[in-house]
Amino acid sequence: MSLIDARPFVGKHCESTTLVNLLRQRGIDLSEPLVFGLGSGLSFGYWHTKKMPTPFIGGRIRPDRLTANIANSLGLRLTVRETSSLKRAREQLVAELDSGTVVGLKLDRFHLDYSTDRYRFAAHYVACIGHEDDRFALVETRPLGLQWASGDALARARGARGPMSSRNLSFTIDRPEGSLPDLGDIARQSIRATAEDFLNPPISNFGFRGMRKAADLMPGWTDNLESPEEALIEISTIMEDGGTGGGLFRMMWADFLAEAAELTGVPEFRELSDAYRVVSRKWTDVAELLREAGTASSRGPVDHAAKLVRELAEEERQLMRRLMEHSR
Repeated sequence: MSLIDARPFVGKHCESTTLVNLLRQRGIDLSEPLVFGLGSGLSFGYWHTKKMPTPFIGGRIRPDRLTANIANSLGLRLTVRETSSLKRAREQLVAELDSGTVVGLKLDRFHLDYSTDRYRFAAHYVACIGHEDDRFALVETRPLGLQWASGDALARARGARGPMSSRNLSFTIDRPEGSLPDLGDIARQSIRATAEDFLNPPISNFGFRGMRKAADLMPGWTDNLESPEEALIEISTIMEDGGTGGGLFRMMWADFLAEAAELTGVPEFRELSDAYRVVSRKWTDVAELLREAGTASSRGPVDHAAKLVRELAEEERQLMRRLMEHSR
């Protein structure tokens, strides 16, 4: 049994964990919060279509963008492959692994041998670090860590369809010769870009406007959703336990801002890091209220959660304005 990395990094969020492993292979050793922050990972999005039985609340930028952003910021060469052919997808993966390259995969973990997921999500990421016979070694987030999946299960997971899915998407990273750009400069730029997007979202579903919209719609969930009890518990799970690092990614962002304060010499970033730790705990409270509502079939906790989200919209709006000011 041969693994490209015998001691892979196991983190909190799937895409940033995958990126840490790809970057380390290229001699770039960054913390997971730093990868998340330098890739302008923080955001807010609310999405609910007629084909979605459960509304989606997300705390990060859309899938694939974190990978593209970090590669662009660090001046790396990102190679992304997609194919509708299961055979071609497998051949490409095996060829990369046999050449000693760690490969990022986008898939739906629901289909994998070791999965206990009750819901489907086709924008999950893993780092593939080896294969033996018809089994593939995949690096998951905590607490799963290193897992093995059969070729058939991996093919089903990679080919799964659904919101935010891709066709057997894989990606690798190469590092051109030369030194990396100054991380302090990148930190400032990424903070500014994150704040600009949050404060000026393209549509009302994102940024602080998305928070307001979610807060307005939440009280109606107990009446309008097909299975409100199950939906509320699922929303809570995704918000707090679905690879967000807790607090809808706000805790990871707080950790990034603390590192950014050291990289840039801007002390205000540390103050804002502390402020986001408070915000993170409030988002955890929101998730717990939604779980309570689903478990007890009660409307009161949903109304309370909506009130908190409305307050958080204004609180985060002010924090992002301060980040804009200090990142210039």
